[in-house]
Amino acid sequence: MPDERVNPVPTGWEAWASGAETVWLPTAAEMGDLDREAVASGATTERTLIETAGREVARRVQAHWPEGAVVAVVGRGHNGADALVALRTLHSWGRDVRAILASTSAPDPDVLIGWDLSLQTSESLAAACAGAGVLIDGILGTGVTGAPREPQASVIEQINQLPIPVAAVDGPSGADPSTGQVAGTCVRATVTVSLGWPNIGLLRHPARDYCGRIECVEIGFPPPSFAPGARAITGRWVARTLIGRAPNAHKGRAGYLVLLAGQAGMAGAAVLGARSALRGGVGILKVVGDPANREILQRTCPGAIFVSWEEDEELSEAVQWSGALAIGPGLGRSGDRRILVEETLVARGTRPVVLDADGLSVFEGDMARLADLVTAVDVVTPHPGELARLTGVPLDRILDDPPVAAAAAAADLGCTVLLKGTPSWVAESGRPLRVSTTGGPGVASGGTGDVVTGLIGAYLAAGMKAADAAAAALWLTGVAASGSPEAAGHLASDIPDRLPGIRAQVAALGPPAGPVLFVSESAT
Repeated sequence: MPDERVNPVPTGWEAWASGAETVWLPTAAEMGDLDREAVASGATTERTLIETAGREVARRVQAHWPEGAVVAVVGRGHNGADALVALRTLHSWGRDVRAILASTSAPDPDVLIGWDLSLQTSESLAAACAGAGVLIDGILGTGVTGAPREPQASVIEQINQLPIPVAAVDGPSGADPSTGQVAGTCVRATVTVSLGWPNIGLLRHPARDYCGRIECVEIGFPPPSFAPGARAITGRWVARTLIGRAPNAHKGRAGYLVLLAGQAGMAGAAVLGARSALRGGVGILKVVGDPANREILQRTCPGAIFVSWEEDEELSEAVQWSGALAIGPGLGRSGDRRILVEETLVARGTRPVVLDADGLSVFEGDMARLADLVTAVDVVTPHPGELARLTGVPLDRILDDPPVAAAAAAADLGCTVLLKGTPSWVAESGRPLRVSTTGGPGVASGGTGDVVTGLIGAYLAAGMKAADAAAAALWLTGVAASGSPEAAGHLASDIPDRLPGIRAQVAALGPPAGPVLFVSESAT
């Protein structure tokens, strides 16, 4: 059991909500620049960073595995030195420790400072792990790319065959910390302890599958002088960003939203978007759709007003009445729908819009026309397939580098792009990417995108900026989806009713408590 008396291990809601408001997600190159900058500025020294990193790794190991011997497998670089400091620290606390060298030379610098911890050869690994409580992976650091070489590759293979939990230092050996690629063998960690800030590659697949639970600890870096290319969407950021209601607020101040959704036979998509918008706090919602869906919408969403899209005057009045629009769920892709979407985008004036699903698909192969119709106040929410059809970029290229694809689309369209995936990426031209850290398998259910669209629409109607609305809705939907005890069988329709309670918990967040700045639960 974890040792929660000294170092609490946040789980469930506490894990999603724990930690700092601002969590950067640097590439390995950016992290290297931050490291060198910290030392060059005089804020710290290389040795101090190693000592602090090792002690924080020791604290996380003690928190998760307070009993049994601790084995550290170390390489020759700073990653190995961090692991040896952790081992030395645990030894000073009274733990039984064993060190295994997975390189031709010992770590540099020498961090044992007189402690009698002999480095055994890798041939002793299995014997050292017999009866041990945990193994620390300090083989390869974040500066190493490509497939592990010998002797490290064989040691990694052996570790993965041993029945022992693994704590990886800064990242599992063999995973690329920038791209998330795994070129050869890779340590399969139980917990990954990130140092300073988590590398962006650890949240990308397939590397994410090897990290287990990711915990980030502070080790003494000064504030960065430059903004890395990405940052995590965190609970405390959401708490600060969401617009609350004044005691004397009325429904008009909560925002007016038009949801254009639901052709005949696709009422479910409209229902999901409507329920999400209502649960997200929109003041008044008008659902514009096929008249065949009127009874379904009024029975399932009695708080919404239904408008037939066959009534031109009523449709025009609804658009002019609205404060924001959400367009796309279950809309259909016929030529008539393209005309409907274009006319609505023209008629909305300066009102913000979120475009999803069929609202995007009607522009397949005609991204230039969509770019003419959207502005900086808007959000588009494609999945990779929709983005490929829209842009003409091959799907494989988008899947190989989603953050680059999202950033390029945001620049070309001139609006916020939420590219769905695991993780999802919120791109705003000229600003750092925002990366989802919630959801996991729970969001892999048909209709979840409709829920996100309705929630973004509610936040746009309340006056939130486009990228903020997209990021907050993405985070909250992920937490709500994670509320299901089983990923399989979870339904998108389960999510909306959870949103008010989660928002209330977010609003009540106090200052961070404890040493962990960021947590990402295990991906499996």
